[in-house]
Amino acid sequence: MSKPLLQRNTNVLLIWLPIILLVSSGIFYIILKKHAHHAEEKYLLLKQQNVWGRFIATSGALEKHIAGEYDISESDASAPAIVNVPSDTVIFYPAEGKNLPFKVLTNRYQWNDQSYLVSTYISSTETTHLIIKVFASEAVILLVLLIAIMVVSRKSSARLWRPFFLSISSAENFDIARNSHFQLPEETGTTEFDRLNSTLNKLVKNVNKAYYNQKQFVENASHEIQTPLAIIRAKIELLINQPDIKEEEALLLGDIANATNRLSEMNRILLLLAKIENSQFPDRENISINNVVRKILDDCSEYVDNCPRIKSNMEEEITVTANLLLIEILISNLINNAIVHNNNKKEIAVIINDGKLIIENTGDPLFVDPEVLFERFRKNTHQKQTTGLGLALVRQISQLYQYNIEYNYKNGWHIVEVCFR
Repeated sequence: MSKPLLQRNTNVLLIWLPIILLVSSGIFYIILKKHAHHAEEKYLLLKQQNVWGRFIATSGALEKHIAGEYDISESDASAPAIVNVPSDTVIFYPAEGKNLPFKVLTNRYQWNDQSYLVSTYISSTETTHLIIKVFASEAVILLVLLIAIMVVSRKSSARLWRPFFLSISSAENFDIARNSHFQLPEETGTTEFDRLNSTLNKLVKNVNKAYYNQKQFVENASHEIQTPLAIIRAKIELLINQPDIKEEEALLLGDIANATNRLSEMNRILLLLAKIENSQFPDRENISINNVVRKILDDCSEYVDNCPRIKSNMEEEITVTANLLLIEILISNLINNAIVHNNNKKEIAVIINDGKLIIENTGDPLFVDPEVLFERFRKNTHQKQTTGLGLALVRQISQLYQYNIEYNYKNGWHIVEVCFR
């Protein structure tokens, strides 16, 4: 699932930055603890040297025991003792009523041919409190740093990517059919965006050129092809109306006229398809599907010879925003298709319900796959007089306006549904 660029960038930072900061905090805690213990050792040794120096200076008259500070005791030089190794111990303080943790360092000293063990103490509680305070301060600093990085990164990313989003917005609003102006600045301050805008400008320029060339070709072809076809039809009518024409010649001219009419109709539909593909029907308005259906049904009953029985049931009003000509072509092609491809029962039903236009007609089963009926020049095999473009035009218009169209055959009825919602 796609996500906005800034959101993805923020998500990456939210995932990796906390992990990096947690790892960094762990490393910092280990280093801090090692430094604290090293400082304890140095302080114990310095304190011990000061106590021993004071003991010698007072000729042994210094008080030999102060709880939590130091101990001086005579010892046999050969007696075993753990010296010069800091260790943990506890000392009971009556005022506190509990044992308190301390670090102790013991060393052996000689004075006046007598061996002494000198032990100095420092409180472990204070060191622990110091480590906790420093680590908590570091954690707060890292948290503030994390928030600052997130805020600065988001704001700086939004500023850096602003030219990109402006280019995307311009591209989305560009409408070639309405000749919208499209010119992106090629100096954005970022090399990659300058290149992107320059490429988009060249691309749109080429697209505009190709579009207008094709549009001009379609307009010229519509005029140039229809003109000779009209001349051919006029000449054929003149030949048919000649007084001395033979019956066989008249039949041949009739076939030529029919073929010419089919060619003219195919040319008209193909040009119409090309215009739809090129979005040359930009004008849109609110259209009542019900009114369009009524108008086409009235025309069928008035102008179509031997028109089948048509039943209409319009249970709701459907209004769409589209080009009126294209909607009329879509509906008329579907109804004409139902008339042409009917059988001897000659029944047609037109229903409007649930946002759908449903056209049903009696008819024989298809000889081809229903999926290919909406392709150009594809038609039922026994139909020879149709162009095979009517349903292709219906599908093209449906795709243009994103209408869903479905075909089914049930119990001798062809059913075509167009969903406008």
